[in-house]
Amino acid sequence: MNSLLSTALMALLAITSTASPVASKPSSSTISTSTTSSSGAPTYTPLTPAQIKSLQTQLLLAPSYKDKEQVLFPPNNGGSANNVTFQFVNNPGTSPQDGSVIVGSLDSIPGLIGTNVAAAIGFIGPCGLNVPHLHPRGNEFLTVVQGTLIGAFLLELDGQFNGDIPQVAMTLTNYTGMLFPQGHTHWQFNPTCEQAVFSAAFDSNDEGRFQVAQTFFSSRPDNVLTASLGNPTFLGPAQLDQLRGIIPAPFVVMVDSCAKACGISTSS
Repeated sequence: MNSLLSTALMALLAITSTASPVASKPSSSTISTSTTSSSGAPTYTPLTPAQIKSLQTQLLLAPSYKDKEQVLFPPNNGGSANNVTFQFVNNPGTSPQDGSVIVGSLDSIPGLIGTNVAAAIGFIGPCGLNVPHLHPRGNEFLTVVQGTLIGAFLLELDGQFNGDIPQVAMTLTNYTGMLFPQGHTHWQFNPTCEQAVFSAAFDSNDEGRFQVAQTFFSSRPDNVLTASLGNPTFLGPAQLDQLRGIIPAPFVVMVDSCAKACGISTSS
């Protein structure tokens, strides 16, 4: 029975692989030039900004899903899925610098237009903090794929504000995930002396990111805080001494104690 099923499947694949779908000719600016690997499958080639813009325009104008398919997978592109593929790290053998988040959304993957999908890969260094932020248009499910993170988010206030906002938190180890609800202020902290890496999925292709840090940390003008932080998205031990007295004490204590345990300097 298994051999009969295998034979039937191979026959079906042979028929579909030789079929010639009828499709309108796509704009030349959207045809990617993927190469082919030794296995015979195409390999990824990054889209140019012009190709991304052209695909976005065509997909927004396509009236049906079938029309969208013909934009993304034209018959003359060699059967490549390049237009719905994205490489988060250009050199897989080298991790990006600490404090990096690479987002795959409709700005980088036009094929996500019409879906409720986006994703991100993040790298947080030892004792590093992904500063408080929120996503106004999407829920996030974050999974740690290397190292350890503490994830936390603020709960919705029930009644009058009395100076103590409730929050929930969890220690996330390898392959442990946590939901960060849409619109909730949240952050992640690496309490260890090793780099942590996470993968995040969103239920929106345009989830957005609102940086609470500028107002959460200080009443100073944004440009002053940005200049002090260097990277306002992340806070690492090397930036801590510049920000003592500016950022809330709990964050100072959290980063400082970790840095001391790891023997990391808190001055740039």
